[in-house]
Amino acid sequence: MSYGCDYKFIPTTSITSGVGISVLPDIYCYTIHIVNICFVKNLETKEFILIDAGMPNSANEIIGVAEKRFGDDSRPIAILLTHGHFDHVGAFLN
Repeated sequence: MSYGCDYKFIPTTSITSGVGISVLPDIYCYTIHIVNICFVKNLETKEFILIDAGMPNSANEIIGVAEKRFGDDSRPIAILLTHGHFDHVGAFLN
């Protein structure tokens, strides 16, 4: 299978890519390319869960945001996937 001679790669991204917002003291939403991920923190224990895992190859950015918000070497206690599309389950380290 091959693409036609007029095929062009079109990158998808949002103008808010790389921008985060504190929705509530315990909820932080962040956009990576076209995907919104959320960090939900337990205010008493400081543990957090990650909601959705972003686009392929976005793991390093997710780790960076988590460490900035929760400290070095922070890890989610769980990852909740809202659905199985590539843009929500794709993060991995190379």
